[in-house]
Amino acid sequence: MNIPIITGGKSIEREIAFRSAKNVFNSIYNLGHEPIILDLIDDDFISKIQNYKFAFNVVHGDYGEDGKLPSLLDILGIDYTCSGPETCVATYDKFIFYSLFKNYIQIPKTILTNKLISPPFAYPFIIKPRKSGSSKGVYIIHNENEFKFYLDKDLREFQDVLVQEYIKGREITISYIQKNDEFILLPILEIIPKKEFYDYEAKYTNGLTELIPQLNSPEKIIQKVNEIGAQVMKILSFKDMFRIDAVLRGDEIYVLEINTVPGLTELSDLPTSAIAAGISFDELIDIIIKNHVARVAG
Repeated sequence: MNIPIITGGKSIEREIAFRSAKNVFNSIYNLGHEPIILDLIDDDFISKIQNYKFAFNVVHGDYGEDGKLPSLLDILGIDYTCSGPETCVATYDKFIFYSLFKNYIQIPKTILTNKLISPPFAYPFIIKPRKSGSSKGVYIIHNENEFKFYLDKDLREFQDVLVQEYIKGREITISYIQKNDEFILLPILEIIPKKEFYDYEAKYTNGLTELIPQLNSPEKIIQKVNEIGAQVMKILSFKDMFRIDAVLRGDEIYVLEINTVPGLTELSDLPTSAIAAGISFDELIDIIIKNHVARVAG
């Protein structure tokens, strides 16, 4: 198959998207297909992508995860990896996600603001952009001076900002991959950053974070993870793969967000969980491509 890898875009995650795309390119080539990388913002992108029946979506952040690229590909009649527009909108917009799921799963209390406000929670708490990824613009706030400074900074950069309870616990990710019509839960991954939390630098700098697969998680935790997975898949329609970011405090799991186009760099969480399950990166990409082979052939 000739497989275009759509990447790049204009978001603050552009660099990470290209790092993911390079890994996907190498795997697609290793699997005997013919990959080509297309930058979403190239002037001739539309004319080029219309030559294909299937594309691999590796656009992190705006356009790739917010539903715009999936909508365009739907209009053009091109099959693609990762979730469709409705699911992307409901997960990329963190306030929509909170509003949709707060009565079904545990999520830290969250408020939305587009202006300077008084601290709504006891310190420490979190501020983050309403729409963004890779922990860009996410800060743990310890005092009033930090709150004023970072809230003003995020408001100027992102306009809409979430203020959220800080749940202190073990950071984990819960990854799912689709094989045929079934979603498979990969080993839970515990994230131990050498910084205060798993921020952009910790995510993409070698040596700043330990990613530890929890191969013998207690049955009680696995049961709660399965309940969370079942609940989100009951309400939203996912495709190929997705990742849930969460905090484990004691036996309680607090969901932070869901990523519909997870990172596929050499340091990313989902591929690390897949390797812990005995699935190499090439095998992971092969599984995803095979989800689409029959539709593309038809």
